[in-house]
Amino acid sequence: MKKDIRKYGVPLLYGALFIYMVWVMADRMPLYGYLRVGLAVLFFFDYFVWRLFRQSPAMQGRAWVRKGLTLFYFLPFVLLVVFCAVLSFRDLQDWAPFWRTYLAGSVFVLLSTHFCYGAVWAFFSIMAWFRSGRLARCRKNRALRGLGRKGDPGRKFPYQAAGYASFLLLLLIVYAMVISTFNLRIDKIDMRRENPDRPVPEGLRGYKILQISDLHIGSFTSARQVRSLVRQALLARPDMIVFTGDMVNFSTSEMTPFMSDLAHLQAPDGVYCVLGNHDYGNYAQWPDKNAKYANFQKMLDYYKRLGWVTLNNASVEIERGGDTLWLIGVENWGKEGRFPKRGNLKKAMLPESVLEVRQSWRQAGKDAVEPVPGNAKADAAVSAGLSVDSGALASSGKTAVRSGGQYTVLLSHDPTHFDSVVYLRYPKIDLTLSGHTHGMQVGFRINGKDYSPARFAYEHFSGMYIMANGQALYVNTGCGFNGIPFRIGMRPNLTLFSL
Repeated sequence: MKKDIRKYGVPLLYGALFIYMVWVMADRMPLYGYLRVGLAVLFFFDYFVWRLFRQSPAMQGRAWVRKGLTLFYFLPFVLLVVFCAVLSFRDLQDWAPFWRTYLAGSVFVLLSTHFCYGAVWAFFSIMAWFRSGRLARCRKNRALRGLGRKGDPGRKFPYQAAGYASFLLLLLIVYAMVISTFNLRIDKIDMRRENPDRPVPEGLRGYKILQISDLHIGSFTSARQVRSLVRQALLARPDMIVFTGDMVNFSTSEMTPFMSDLAHLQAPDGVYCVLGNHDYGNYAQWPDKNAKYANFQKMLDYYKRLGWVTLNNASVEIERGGDTLWLIGVENWGKEGRFPKRGNLKKAMLPESVLEVRQSWRQAGKDAVEPVPGNAKADAAVSAGLSVDSGALASSGKTAVRSGGQYTVLLSHDPTHFDSVVYLRYPKIDLTLSGHTHGMQVGFRINGKDYSPARFAYEHFSGMYIMANGQALYVNTGCGFNGIPFRIGMRPNLTLFSL
């Protein structure tokens, strides 16, 4: 009976957990299909890792050691059951930020150590077999001749190496979760040096634009983290701040606790934003379409209260020294089918889509630096000063013909929009600013160039890209995080452009 339980119990447990997980996530998180596929692969691989782990020297010791290691090994599955159980009756957007961020993240972290264990064991086992079989014939490898024989210390080495590697990976991820994830970096880019083929008009030289992207503010568990980001952004002293989408993970309510901190983000020529794929509420469960629409309108209203201009397929003109900076913004446009395709660049570039940002708006934005949630007087002042309906923004009716020089900047959340549309049809756009990829939150940098697994998913995933026709695309790897609650090597960043 015990043999049958050992033989069939674990496979049945794996199968039951997988079916339950797929059922819950398909119902409650329909757009996260890639997570279900990823977990399915991990489940399949993990069953064989467990069988391997049972044979390790550590599992041949005392009973209390075996039980402790077994409990630790199956901890991620316990957490996964808890996650799915709570998710089955409470929508993820309604969870407290800490649990929403770190419960599911802990499952991924622990399963990653299992994957590391199996991969390292396989690598050293293959190497040991190869050396003991072929290279041991060489006298220089006498010490390896006995590797793999029963009783030889070398037989334990693959297990030991796998155990140490998994432990080091766990320490690295914990470090990344606690420290690296919030270790903000500011990249400074001089466009005259980066792209001399597209000269900046004389009147705009030295103009500073600060890009912020992919804040995913629902992943932050403390206002202190947001304040630190805002403080560093203001210390850069930009002329303009742009935000290239993905303010939230699930719903606009994630912004509410941080409104007073975000309101400090102001610049002389204003703050401009576009929407990312997460900003439409597609990743949350809604009782009906009206609730989803209300969530979207709430985000637009929040941006007005902050004093930010939302460029939903629209543009603005900033004049300096007789020259013009034409800033265009489009809604999200993603090449992959699961991402919205609402960006309309043709519409955004029409003369009637040019918004006039009046001085009264800029002053209202400055006056709104200190709004406090619950302060009716402050909230009323902000709403009155920043509402589009009140006249803070209006269609300028300008034509597309401008005197002096012009430099065109496009804000588009997803870099695949540049690859599929901008580069092919709109060669006069000088600089496109995007985000979205996060650099997959894992990678490393050598001589200012990033290397990441994101390269297999996106042709352009991080940093500056200069095209053959002189156009420039910059992909910001974001300030926040989503899915996995850490960044390894791919630090959060702000980007300061000097024209």
